[in-house]
Amino acid sequence: MTKGATGRHALGTLQLLVAVAVSLSAARGTPSLHYGHIAENSPSGSPVDGVKLPLVGGDCRAAHLLLDTGLTGNYASDFKLFFHRGQRNVGLKSTKTLDREFIAIYELRVTLPGCLKGPASLQVEVADQNDNAPEFIGENKTVKVNELTLLGTEVARYSAKDSDAEKNGQVTYFARPKSHFVHVVPSSGQVTLVRSLIGVTAFTLHVYAKDNGDQVLISEPLRLQFEVARDGFDRFPRQPRAGSPRRPRAVSGEELALTVTVSDDVKVGDLIFTVPDQKFAKRWFEVVSEPDSPVQIERDSGRLYLAHAFRSPTDVVVKIQNVREEGAENGAVDDQL
Repeated sequence: MTKGATGRHALGTLQLLVAVAVSLSAARGTPSLHYGHIAENSPSGSPVDGVKLPLVGGDCRAAHLLLDTGLTGNYASDFKLFFHRGQRNVGLKSTKTLDREFIAIYELRVTLPGCLKGPASLQVEVADQNDNAPEFIGENKTVKVNELTLLGTEVARYSAKDSDAEKNGQVTYFARPKSHFVHVVPSSGQVTLVRSLIGVTAFTLHVYAKDNGDQVLISEPLRLQFEVARDGFDRFPRQPRAGSPRRPRAVSGEELALTVTVSDDVKVGDLIFTVPDQKFAKRWFEVVSEPDSPVQIERDSGRLYLAHAFRSPTDVVVKIQNVREEGAENGAVDDQL
């Protein structure tokens, strides 16, 4: 044999020795790992899919005592080993109905001397079933909100949990009955104002959470009640008593006539004008028009808001009251809208 041939022969021998070393390491090392799964809520005695441990050596079918003692691990009593009929392998079946929310993955070990090559590690996953409805974190709410709260403002927020996994545990939110004034954001549980509350005193809705399972489960509802405040407004002029003369339209003091054009796209609750005043250092504003006035005024700032739609020109009388000292002076602004 030439030197070159000897080198090739030696290289081939080296490769063979390495392969044998790997095989011995696998046999003497950690137990082989096997995976299986079983559906949550399966009846007792259901087999675990994917677990078939091949038998070696002699016939182990008579060694039933080994099956009772060969399975160990935390909560190993939830399962038992069994021989597959007509097959030379060992399987695993449940001994009770399993709850994924209690244990999602079992770590087990099988030792059957003379029947298996060696110890085997089993990892059994309990596949989730949608068996839990979402539950709210929190209670019924009563929210007090001013009628001039800006649209888009978050007025409440809800949170719910679902102990199921993956899409079965994904929660979205909605309200019943559907409200014209607020919107419940499905993904976050935020409740935002989407319509003016002018003229509204109170309203109630119920908020629900639902999961994303194939068979949707819905939570028990929470009540969301709104109380609308009118702080700082002279919304409804006092009505004259029966038989008494109507309050005159005009007020004493200086008068200034202004004309304000209201666009067609203005919505109820929008700011349409701010009454000017530079005469008094401290004052408040009051609408003294008829009760069906199409505007409301903010007492401290003089900002006029649209209260309801109107089609024809309308006169609105605003009284500006000096509150700097006693003996207040009066002025008047007559806005023709």
